Amino acid sequence: MSDIYLSIKGSGKPVLFLHGFLETSTMWKYLDFTDNAIQCIYIDIPGHGKSHVPKETEISIDSIASIIIQKLLKEGINTFDIVGHSMGGYIALSIAKQVDFKPKVVLLNSNFWDDTLEKKKNRDRVINIISSNKDLFIQEAIPGLFVKSNENKEAINQLINEAKNLTVEGITFASIAMRDRPDLTSFAQTISHELVCIQGEKDSIVTEFDMKTKCDNKIPFITIPNAGHMSHIEASDIVQKTIIDLILDRL
Repeated sequence: MSDIYLSIKGSGKPVLFLHGFLETSTMWKYLDFTDNAIQCIYIDIPGHGKSHVPKETEISIDSIASIIIQKLLKEGINTFDIVGHSMGGYIALSIAKQVDFKPKVVLLNSNFWDDTLEKKKNRDRVINIISSNKDLFIQEAIPGLFVKSNENKEAINQLINEAKNLTVEGITFASIAMRDRPDLTSFAQTISHELVCIQGEKDSIVTEFDMKTKCDNKIPFITIPNAGHMSHIEASDIVQKTIIDLILDRL
């Protein structure tokens, strides 16, 4: 069993929250679910936060998902819904594919298709850059995730400082797993009754156009106005209410 950090807050319907690339479970502090009959299960994904890079395992989204499932089972958590941000959404879909029940899955600024060839090359460039100048990459990458970086300087600085604590090994591990993940469009369509995508209107990483095209009226998605890839920070009230309504079947 890989060393995975897990914390639980609140009581009610169990929901697993999975953060994204260069983040930790602290990203969810911008959203408050404690008074809404939701038990929040927060995980640091392998190589991020307080979770170590797994040893002697294949580097893949599926292996990360399997490690997290094992951790949850060890903690006596057998059923849950899932909210995944960015990379966390890729892991959420893999978990949904592996478990023997049907969780509700909310993809927050994430997607269900594989990387394009250009995106794969970008992942490789990231791996090369961080080996020589990890901190510079982090400082340049994180502000670009926001629509209005000038209005979110405090959050950006906190994200940068946390990300600088990540190891080159951890960032590389995640980059390879994302680069090599399979296309899960067919699977996403089969669970469309349990799957919802929350999309930032101005997300430059997962564009609204791409989301609309890929969903093709087969997979539901909700657009958050004037928000980028970090919609949980830029439009926290709307995102919080949307997730609560989805999890508690109010939408």
